[in-house]
Amino acid sequence: MYFFLIIIIIFFSLKGCVADYFGRGDEESKKSLQGYKCVLNSKTSEEAMANFARWEPAHGRFNFRHPWKNYLKIGMSSRNCAYCIETLTSCLASKNKVPESIKKHLEAACMNLSTSSSNVIRELATVVSSMTRSAKINMAVEDMKSAVLELQNDLKSLPDLLIQTHEHKDENKAALSEMTIMPLIEIMPLVSFASLLIEMASRIEENMVKTVEELAESAKFKQPEDEVKPKHNQTSNKINASDDENMTVLQRV
Repeated sequence: MYFFLIIIIIFFSLKGCVADYFGRGDEESKKSLQGYKCVLNSKTSEEAMANFARWEPAHGRFNFRHPWKNYLKIGMSSRNCAYCIETLTSCLASKNKVPESIKKHLEAACMNLSTSSSNVIRELATVVSSMTRSAKINMAVEDMKSAVLELQNDLKSLPDLLIQTHEHKDENKAALSEMTIMPLIEIMPLVSFASLLIEMASRIEENMVKTVEELAESAKFKQPEDEVKPKHNQTSNKINASDDENMTVLQRV
């Protein structure tokens, strides 16, 4: 349960940080985004709990050879993500300095990446707490990768927004256009924030997902229910599908 809490704290902190940056957060989310600090200071507690657990009598699925060291790896990967969230929160101080038009350009992609990344974290927390592999994790990771690509593409198109056109009239009331270039320094806080979100997604995939998968393999977690259904059900479904196809053909005849 402890390591479930460590992971779920990362979930709430990430969502709270991104929501706060784009003005979508409430008081509850603002409080939750500070949770990552507990994860940063969790190493000593994790090591103590793992050491005590090794000496506990075997019970349930926790046998004498249960891979407790793998839980420490999960704690380490969670802290790795917590450090990234800590850097993300440092961007909140400059969020109001970024022009709203530029923030709007990246808001949807950033929120999408936050949501998809949080979905992956939530699935990992469920795996650890239930000791059951997830049938959704691969799809969740793919969604996160797609969200990363979306944000990267929006970042690439960002320079086009720096060139702004202003129309005004001269003394003869003739329409004139004037082009100005927005200083790069004005958008750097937002670019840094978006880049950190992409880095966060990378750490989730390469660290958290990997360590939870290693634990699931070592501890022989149960397979998800939809992967352990009796084979005769699958055969029955195929037969029903075949019958439907045959019925369609007969109707056409």
